[in-house]
Amino acid sequence: MEQMKPTDTLWREYSGHIHFHTTYSDGSGSFEEVVRAAQEAGLDFFIPTDHNALVPEPDGWRGSVLLLVGEEVNDKEREPEVNHLLVAGIEREVFHYAKEPQALIDAVAAQGGLSFLAHPIERHSRYFSKEFPWVDWNVQGYDGIELWNFMSECKAYISSKLAGLLLSFRPQLFARGPWPEVLALWDRLTTHRPVVAIGGSDNHAGAYHIGPLARQAFPYAFAFRTVNTHILTPEPFNGDLSHDREQVYGALRAGHCWVGYDLLGSTAGFRFHGSQGRGDGQAAIMGDTRPAGQPLELEAFVPRRAKLRLLRNGQPIAQTWGRRLRHTADGPGVYRLEAYRWAWGRWRGWIFSNPIYVRDAQAP
Repeated sequence: MEQMKPTDTLWREYSGHIHFHTTYSDGSGSFEEVVRAAQEAGLDFFIPTDHNALVPEPDGWRGSVLLLVGEEVNDKEREPEVNHLLVAGIEREVFHYAKEPQALIDAVAAQGGLSFLAHPIERHSRYFSKEFPWVDWNVQGYDGIELWNFMSECKAYISSKLAGLLLSFRPQLFARGPWPEVLALWDRLTTHRPVVAIGGSDNHAGAYHIGPLARQAFPYAFAFRTVNTHILTPEPFNGDLSHDREQVYGALRAGHCWVGYDLLGSTAGFRFHGSQGRGDGQAAIMGDTRPAGQPLELEAFVPRRAKLRLLRNGQPIAQTWGRRLRHTADGPGVYRLEAYRWAWGRWRGWIFSNPIYVRDAQAP
């Protein structure tokens, strides 16, 4: 847990894992097993999302980790089974709306919940022919998208049985980051309105067999150390469920978060903020919007040396190698930060911030 003070308010950082499955749907682990794995991985919160099942496990603290129950909803009768929606913060089941994605999103919003389009773009693999992208792009009102889905990415690299076996043992040799087309999609979406990016593993911890060889792909404790969503909250957790749950959901709703590939090195301590003028008591952090017309002094800090890229409307405008990047943004745009680290023979995505938005007065 880290702290920052870009404004008069003390922000707290918590790391969480969103989007994975248990024995309540098609995962191999019980709730007791995934709780132990989350504690072992050092998570602060986690949100299981079983398929079309708002499981009966109550939200609450499980030792050192906060459990918040979510759901992954899709129309099982549709072929192919596209349009998977990650849902959190609801109390009443919504899977019966799955045939109408807009009705589903509206039903979640009516309960004050959050909705994210899961693995919105997928790539074909010889050994994983099924793809589950989002296809109904006329929908409105969702909170964000899953920018990086670890399993969705990794399965696309399985071009042979040998590759599949190697990936099950050393997935870090394969994983590179969000698909470029997903990043481009996100950049297009954010030109119209804020769209929050989250990341997750989509882990099932299933066993795979190749002849006499069997291997559990991605045990939970491993998956919980891969693609996580780190949040910044205005108040620290205090052990009260209602308060702590609101800190998590409020941060996710506002985009006060980033996607971190913690397997390359913990991303705890990353910061990206901006201020307009001297003594700006309302410095912007990820997810915030500031008016155009006055330069915005942007600053990013990473806990380890990395290749840092600042983008405006999806186009790189500044780059450096190190732990800090500063840049003066003198015009409207959607500003976000990417960090890459060299590991296992190539550059790999490490951190993907949510944007700071600089808008003209008439812009949304």
